[in-house]
Amino acid sequence: MAPGLTRGGPRVLLVNSGKTEAVDRLRVVAPDAELDVITEAPYAVQYAADVRLHFVTDIGDLSAVQRTALALQAAAPIDYVVAPSERSQQAGGYLRSFLGLPGIRFDTANLFSNKPVMKAALAAQGIAVAPHRVVADLSAVPAAAAGLGWPVVVKPALGTGSMNTFAVPSPAAWAAIRDSAACDGLRHANCPLVVERFVDMEGEYHCDGVVHNGRVEFAAASRYFMPLLGNIDAFTGSYLLPDWHPDAHPIVALHERVVRALGLRSGVTHLELFKTADGFLVGEIACRPAGGGIVEAIELQYGVDLWRVFMETALGRRPSMPTPARRLRDDIIVNCDLPVRPGRVVRISGPDELARVPDVVRLSMTVGPGDVIGTRLHSASTTGLVYLAVADEELVYKRVQELAQAYVLDVDPT
Repeated sequence: MAPGLTRGGPRVLLVNSGKTEAVDRLRVVAPDAELDVITEAPYAVQYAADVRLHFVTDIGDLSAVQRTALALQAAAPIDYVVAPSERSQQAGGYLRSFLGLPGIRFDTANLFSNKPVMKAALAAQGIAVAPHRVVADLSAVPAAAAGLGWPVVVKPALGTGSMNTFAVPSPAAWAAIRDSAACDGLRHANCPLVVERFVDMEGEYHCDGVVHNGRVEFAAASRYFMPLLGNIDAFTGSYLLPDWHPDAHPIVALHERVVRALGLRSGVTHLELFKTADGFLVGEIACRPAGGGIVEAIELQYGVDLWRVFMETALGRRPSMPTPARRLRDDIIVNCDLPVRPGRVVRISGPDELARVPDVVRLSMTVGPGDVIGTRLHSASTTGLVYLAVADEELVYKRVQELAQAYVLDVDPT
């Protein structure tokens, strides 16, 4: 056993990015756990000093993660692997399969993270997905797009939070994107690329659920204010649909079909889907908690803590939640991600200013004056989260508009 490592509770290996809240969530569920974290060096400053960190260049590099895990396994047996980040899903599944550990194995993790494999499995079960092609590199995009019909969306097969994802209206627009620095993430992607027909949608939705022993024990349907792609510098967010809403039941039923098709036994899900004139299309699904303010909104509405449930199921435990879970309140919980822009923050609204908007029930700011916002932004990037409780659906957009009028963010981009 390695010096300084005392064997107490279960030995848990966390494969993670910058989702450092996962450490605190794990310690609440398993306070006696012996914890090691495999992450990337740039995230080190986000972890507390008492967390044992082990670095790889890329947590998506299965071989590098395997070598690090084997070195840790030599010091003391690993009991569980927890992978809360979208980019660590594959590595977590691979380690469980390789080491013979309980939890989501690689075949399932691959179905929940590898977009073309996921879409093929869903289509084989008669579940509608957007028409798409899989290509090896950027040079093959125009032919695939021509076959599908422009406009298209181009993205990596393995990705997170709409990063390195582009809506492309025409061949000329693609040529400009392809030759830009913004396309470097796609250019150097260590995975295939997906070219997908752009979906003409009436709205974008999500459904977040809990699965245990192959059964969906909880599912909640929500609608985004607007499509997420291309709207990082906007008031993005979503609101939970009332049970009587005409879209709620079809979404929950589709979520159950997707979970069954992909074979998840236990875990937390986050399904993205689009409503079209012909019905709902599945965008993708992940087996980890959603980002932004979705988890806290669900806890406010239903009393279900998806982070806690995620940790419990990852450690082989039954999820501690009310069954069946029912709405705790009749109003509609709304979560709003405050817009973000790269640069040094000169001025930003304070909590007291935003709390004056009617129906605000909770808020938290993560950025203040003087902080620097980096350029690596994605769909869950935000300066803070605001939660509202509104009486009806029409009030959702009125309150968000009022919040937008109250919010100020001035940055120095230099």
